[in-house]
Amino acid sequence: MNMDRVKNKYPQETELNKDFIAQNLGLVADEERQDFLRLSPSTHYEKPQVTSERKPLEKPEDIFQYFDGVKSIEPDAVCRPKGDTTFFTSAGVQHIETVLRTGSDLKREAFVVSQPVIRSQFMDKIKEGTSSSFINFSVESVDAKPDDFIKLSNQFIKLITSLGVSASSLRFQVENVPDRWGSRKFTKTQFTIYAGGIELGECVYIHDYPVTEDKKISIVDIGFGIERLNWAINATKHYFTEFDELYDQADADKIASIIDPIRTMVLIAGEGTKPSSHDHGYRLRQLSKRFVQRSIGTNTNVAELVDTSYEFWKKWGYKPTVSKEEVLKVVSLENDRNYNGLFLETLGREGTTEIYVDINQPTQDFLKQVGFSLPKDKIDEIVKKIA
Repeated sequence: MNMDRVKNKYPQETELNKDFIAQNLGLVADEERQDFLRLSPSTHYEKPQVTSERKPLEKPEDIFQYFDGVKSIEPDAVCRPKGDTTFFTSAGVQHIETVLRTGSDLKREAFVVSQPVIRSQFMDKIKEGTSSSFINFSVESVDAKPDDFIKLSNQFIKLITSLGVSASSLRFQVENVPDRWGSRKFTKTQFTIYAGGIELGECVYIHDYPVTEDKKISIVDIGFGIERLNWAINATKHYFTEFDELYDQADADKIASIIDPIRTMVLIAGEGTKPSSHDHGYRLRQLSKRFVQRSIGTNTNVAELVDTSYEFWKKWGYKPTVSKEEVLKVVSLENDRNYNGLFLETLGREGTTEIYVDINQPTQDFLKQVGFSLPKDKIDEIVKKIA
């Protein structure tokens, strides 16, 4: 899309704020909560065809059609290099940081990307609807004007309603907040969209992103999580729909907490990262430890989790640099390491004489070495507790 050919009906000095957004998107105050907005009854969106069930978004092409003319780009690597603002790519908008890092100029253009992201701060908050990794579908407009924001926000709302969500059920909130990426500080207007009380995504207008000390630009950032959107509008039965058979009658939050660390480990290991005591490798080690602790008593098949996760990420544009077999090897060995550590911890809590065995080996070999110090019945007792 040649953004230079777009005629701006709003002058550059137009202030993008709550009143401007409400006026141009046809929003009015919500009677129940005055800090929220809703679509005016006179604001019309095309009604989708009535179907027996809502169809989820299953591939990038399902979404590109709603942003016709905006070019698509390849997703960034998940593990970001030293010097970037985060260890992992956490949103599609970070491609702008990649452009600046490579010495390229930011020019007036728009792009879409289905970006696999990791937000490791959520690894201890996992439940249905919350994950440490997901597909962040992002639409970005660089050197944007207020009408770019209105146009793209309107297209996002149309996408949501076309999936079968009633326009009358949508609620919106507008906030002006300061933000920063590393040393770059800026202000932004955040337009958040909800359905049934669940956040579906955000439309953000960055007013003054500092490219250099003496140059600032505006950016429109539309972002939403594919898994969350599908789940929130009941297009999928579960948040991790590719693992539906694992949920069965079990507690959904519990199952999600077991699936999540493996999905995220696959992203990290898929780019050649090995477990370590620092940076990306340390996060890989942390995720494995949580998987081992959460999967006690579940007899979870790690190979199946890795296979399904690997194929899911690839379907959405992820390009691993190592094979699925190598990823499984890295994940399995690290899980064994953490299982071995848990074995020794459990043994220690029971007051058994402390033994010294290297945990950095396959569990089968680890237990053989333990057998030189402990009787078989004691080993079996501990294994049963943490199986």
